[in-house]
Amino acid sequence: MVTRVIIRLRSILLCFLIQTIFKKYILIQTPRVEIIRRAITRSVKCANISNWITQNSPTTDLVFHADEYLMKIRLGTSLVDILAVTDMGSDLTWIPSRPCPPWNGIECCYGLCHHDIWYADRLYTRGFLSTETMRKDYTTHSSIEIPSYIFGCGIDNGGYFGKVGSEVIGLGAGPESIVTQMGQLSMRKFSYCLNPIGLQGRVSHIHFGDWATMCGPEKVTVPLAPRQHASLYNITLEAFTIRRARIIFIGGSDAVKEGKITRATPVLDLNRQLELCFRKDRSLQPPSMVANFRGDDVPLKWYNTFVTTGPVTCLAFGVSEGLTSYGSLAQQDFFVGFDKMGGTLSFKPFDYAHAFNFHFCINLFGCTFYPK
Repeated sequence: MVTRVIIRLRSILLCFLIQTIFKKYILIQTPRVEIIRRAITRSVKCANISNWITQNSPTTDLVFHADEYLMKIRLGTSLVDILAVTDMGSDLTWIPSRPCPPWNGIECCYGLCHHDIWYADRLYTRGFLSTETMRKDYTTHSSIEIPSYIFGCGIDNGGYFGKVGSEVIGLGAGPESIVTQMGQLSMRKFSYCLNPIGLQGRVSHIHFGDWATMCGPEKVTVPLAPRQHASLYNITLEAFTIRRARIIFIGGSDAVKEGKITRATPVLDLNRQLELCFRKDRSLQPPSMVANFRGDDVPLKWYNTFVTTGPVTCLAFGVSEGLTSYGSLAQQDFFVGFDKMGGTLSFKPFDYAHAFNFHFCINLFGCTFYPK
């Protein structure tokens, strides 16, 4: 199984425009007193940043529905509830609508500005830009209002739009995203924690501003790469490590060292969406993997890289002819923090299955807590 996974990843990595850099790691023996001193320093810093509940630390729920994470906002003077898909790859918040007269109290009249956005799977929206008051209620028992929030009124929409979560909230890096329009409330920082898809009864959360700051010794921070598109957050993936085998990419050739092989017979994915699949049984032991980013490494659990559908378990990697995406499956059971001003992206592992029953997820004194 490991051999076939390695071969498949080799072919996928050929599609990545990446360059491998070898780094030497030096282990320095640090006295215990110094370790404790640094831990206390981190704790005080985190406590000062968090400052408990403040207006600069809004936190809200992410509801998982039909393979998407949804967030609720309110638009218009009558505060119409909008339950929308959160999208990291676009900026504009938009809702299915119709032109004048106003729809549900929300002005969507024809104007000089319009939007024309295409998504994956041939989804699209065309319409006009408008401004309204946007209100967001937060699990921190507070709410914020943005009086002239820019959003789109989708007049012509194609795809699954019209169902629950057909609206979109853009979390991208551009000027129209909710992160940018929140201004000082977000400080161009946000983080979220995604619970595993199969874990029932748990709610994911997203934080803006102060509480988006992540602390603790397990935090991994990598630099954001120069953007190829104004809306995207880019990082550089240099390699994958599967057990003791590191798959690297150097000028069109790569070298692979095989570790211990788990024997499993490939089978056909019944949904025909993934290419490398195995029959699900007790003898199947998916190998551990590490994502080697430029700047640091992120260890992954098996459910970050494999997905089980019915009787088969498949490697959750696909070939992309365009942009390469580090998807939500790989981010499950992680705090993921974006700092646009600082130019960094951070990961911190978290175990949802053993989380404490708090009302919201916080980073306090270098420790991570998460709600039931």
